[in-house]
Amino acid sequence: MFGSRCFLVGALLLPFFGPLAQAAALELPWLSEDKPAMAQGLGSQRLADELGVAPGPATFRSSAPLRAGPLALREAVAIAVNRHPSVLSAASAITQQEGAVDYAKAGYYPKISAGFNSGRVNTYGYSQVATVSVSQMIHDFGKVSGSVNQAQGQVFKQQALLLKQIDAIALETAETIVEVHRQQALLKIATDQVKAVQGVLEMVKMRADSGLTSQSDYIQATTREQSARANLQQVTTLLSQWRARLSTLVGNPLPASVADLPTDLEQTAHLDSPLDYAMLPDVLAAEADRKSAYGQLENAKAQRYPTIAIEASANEALSGTNPSNGIDRGSYNTVMLTGSMLLYEGGAVSAQIRSALAGIDHAESTINEARLSAEDLLLRSREQAVGARMRLGILGQRMATMTETRELYKEQYTVGTRSVLDLLNAEQEVYQAAADEEITRHDFWAGLITFIGASGRSRDAYALNNTSIQQIEIQQ
Repeated sequence: MFGSRCFLVGALLLPFFGPLAQAAALELPWLSEDKPAMAQGLGSQRLADELGVAPGPATFRSSAPLRAGPLALREAVAIAVNRHPSVLSAASAITQQEGAVDYAKAGYYPKISAGFNSGRVNTYGYSQVATVSVSQMIHDFGKVSGSVNQAQGQVFKQQALLLKQIDAIALETAETIVEVHRQQALLKIATDQVKAVQGVLEMVKMRADSGLTSQSDYIQATTREQSARANLQQVTTLLSQWRARLSTLVGNPLPASVADLPTDLEQTAHLDSPLDYAMLPDVLAAEADRKSAYGQLENAKAQRYPTIAIEASANEALSGTNPSNGIDRGSYNTVMLTGSMLLYEGGAVSAQIRSALAGIDHAESTINEARLSAEDLLLRSREQAVGARMRLGILGQRMATMTETRELYKEQYTVGTRSVLDLLNAEQEVYQAAADEEITRHDFWAGLITFIGASGRSRDAYALNNTSIQQIEIQQ
């Protein structure tokens, strides 16, 4: 059967060998033996010119215009992952590795080759012979399957790294949103403090002008008012810095503010749920490395055994005598069962086996390391969130007490039973209590976001599952 098929293939290819024989006498464009001289110097601009890098700053992919109104957390995360170039880079790496899988699977399929020989053969004189051959692997004791498993493991690894990159961008964006919102809240508190101290300053000025208090009270109030304005400027600068970072992630122009954090964020975090290692991209990547190492081991061990294949070939002399049978313009067909194996290759097989076993050990250690790191980060972020939530109740009571104290001190200062320093200190305590409460509230949110990222639930928490990110379908 194989002989007849090979002869048929040869008959089909035969018309193409005539022009090939005529072109044989033409000069072929061989590569020049002249080697380019080594560059004497290397710099960024020279390398960019050699690589053809276009001048000008790099730009992210354009993103859709942001809607009017405050920017919400999940909206910001969706925008960031859909415009960050690292996601597309990770997706390209998957496609590259899938090509390696297809290359490995090609070992299962027949190999068809064709050739052409022209020249003098022994006593037969000059002849031109066209050859077509087919080889089909029948059994190789796991060489091809090992290579496929090794390549498939790298595909799984790149898929895990893609999920890891999406989670990393989501985490960074969420943390930035929390910090922008923190500075927004602190800016309002600092603005209220400036207004409150200015009110005290006006009160003191009126009493000083009336002779009811000394000029030193006015100086003390002025100093506190300047300090409050300096603090306001510091908070404004921090807010601008975090907004600039957010702008890098989601694009320009930014809305005037970010929205309050979602009320269901704590419920989405599942603080009390056990850790599911199957959701951690680092663990999945290490598991993929282990699968790849086992494939390498399978392939290496199979090198000790023969590869059994069936081979068929057909050749025909286009001119002159066929050297295979001595017939003028004759043809010669063969079908054979072959077996081949390496007897000695300088210890290469043993080295591959040792490398594969070390790769398995390394992957298993990486899995344990990823689990340990995730557990450590989960425990710390959980304690941060729970501790901040417990402090919020106490800080709320402190804020209520200090607000009441401030009003009482204002009345007492008016009748002269309290000094201006007491009143200014009360204003400072009110500001500090309000700032501590907001800082703790945002520490609670930051702990939740860190916990979500460490537990691998980012795509679920930010509604990225079952969506398309840069034309990549993300499934749960």
